[in-house]
Amino acid sequence: MVSIRIANPKDLNYLIEIFTLNIPKYFHEKELIDFKKYFNSKNIDNYFVIISKGKILGAAGYAYENKETANICWVFVDPSYHNNGFGTKLVNHCMDILKTNEKVNTIQLECSNITYKFYEKLGFKIKYIKKEYWLNKDDLYFMIMDLMDYSK
Repeated sequence: MVSIRIANPKDLNYLIEIFTLNIPKYFHEKELIDFKKYFNSKNIDNYFVIISKGKILGAAGYAYENKETANICWVFVDPSYHNNGFGTKLVNHCMDILKTNEKVNTIQLECSNITYKFYEKLGFKIKYIKKEYWLNKDDLYFMIMDLMDYSK
């Protein structure tokens, strides 16, 4: 059985291990510092882990840009469990929460040329692309979902 719960400080070492497994394909090693800062901030209340058979397999969260806009952030899954729907479950969990907030009308995210198709399948649209933006020279894809296009 798969469950999703709010992350807690005890999860950090497991998440660092999973994050590291996603270097260099999905993250640059220097991004681990930024992830740790995020995790240790007040945003942890909006950060979730997915668990199967007692094992943390991945995580995702959101942060508010302002009252009307939220960002999906730090989405990653243990590569051994990719393509099993865990990332989709995590992002959908965040989106379901955000859709209950009547003030939020836009969900946005930044990803790369490697992951943008995953987010397109979830309903996000490309707003713009910045070539060779990330530290590993991948392109940045800035994507949005206009909740006014969906019924809450």
